[in-house]
Amino acid sequence: MIGNKLTTAETARRVGIHQVTLQKWIAAGKLKAPKPVLIGAVGYRLWSAKDVAALLKVKQAIYRKGGGLKKKGGNR
Repeated sequence: MIGNKLTTAETARRVGIHQVTLQKWIAAGKLKAPKPVLIGAVGYRLWSAKDVAALLKVKQAIYRKGGGLKKKGGNR
C-alpha cells in the first residue's frame, strides 16, 4: 500500500483474482485502470477504494457464483 492506495498486485489479491487476470481485463478493455504513476524509476498503478469497487462490479459480471467463468452462449 502506498499512501491510502493499493498497487495492482494488492488490488488483485484483495478482490480475489490473480494479478495476471487483472492485467488481461485491463488489456481487453473490461475496466479502466488508473494511470501509472512513477515512483523512482518504476511505474505503479495506484488503485483507490472507488477503483476497487468498480473492479468488484466487473468481477461479479464476469464470474458466476461457485467460482469460475460464466459460460458464453446458452446451456451446453
